[in-house]
Amino acid sequence: MAETISNPKCFLSLGQALNHPVMSSYRRTRDGVARLDPAGYDACDWAWEFLRRNKDYIAEWRGSVPRRLPYIRLSDGTWLLRLRRRFPRAERWGLYAFADPALCARQAPVFWHVDALKRVIRLNTQRQNGNENTPPSTLADFKFNRMAVIGVDEVPLVLVKGAGVHVPLEIRGLHALTAAFAPVFELHGLGDLSAQIELLKRLKRFTEPGQRTIQTPPFASDERMHHALIALDESLEGKTYRQIAIAIFGEKKVAEEWYGHSQFLKDRTRRLVAKGTELMKGGYRDLLS
Repeated sequence: MAETISNPKCFLSLGQALNHPVMSSYRRTRDGVARLDPAGYDACDWAWEFLRRNKDYIAEWRGSVPRRLPYIRLSDGTWLLRLRRRFPRAERWGLYAFADPALCARQAPVFWHVDALKRVIRLNTQRQNGNENTPPSTLADFKFNRMAVIGVDEVPLVLVKGAGVHVPLEIRGLHALTAAFAPVFELHGLGDLSAQIELLKRLKRFTEPGQRTIQTPPFASDERMHHALIALDESLEGKTYRQIAIAIFGEKKVAEEWYGHSQFLKDRTRRLVAKGTELMKGGYRDLLS
């Protein structure tokens, strides 16, 4: 597959090994509450935030070769990773290749494997012959961020991301990612038809002029994901449940409710720690819709 490259020498480092790779981006208020800015996070971003805290993943990343993968930007703005071989250890985590756990979701080039994604739009392409009634399509028609990976099977997987939503797109028959094409979308079975159509609608909204916000799935902006991530980080640092509750809810609320008759705040804190731990240990895959 031929590509048009804006900078053929552009490489993005996947980072360096650190003693504690997870670099916290929290800030704390005067009341002791930990604040993270997850605005615009989609399900894949949340999945990565939990996976990169897994000590077994960190250990495998440290032993991975190579540490740097070619990551180029095409002339239409699409970022492309092309792999000449498979990385089975990374695939076991749901990735095409290892990403640096020191980098948060906004910084890391994370390429989720097509088999780890629950729903993928699959399309075949036809070359334009000039007789069509509709204008040709290109990847640049999708106005948001586009990250593509081409594995050893030579089938591109493009992840279109923006406004808290991601849409995976598997494309067959395209001789170059920057080329124009006539898309032929595939639908697989009737049992999941409504979900497939909804995914196509999301993809269509990425092409609409002036589109800034897209209706997001519930967990894309779920406060519980945010709280579970804070609870996980605090627990990994050996904090007590009370200290974790302060980081999430603030000293004032904890002082008022922690030693009262109600166990609600204590139970909620325990559930958040359990949820964060579950997501880190493999539950993140459930977020990859």
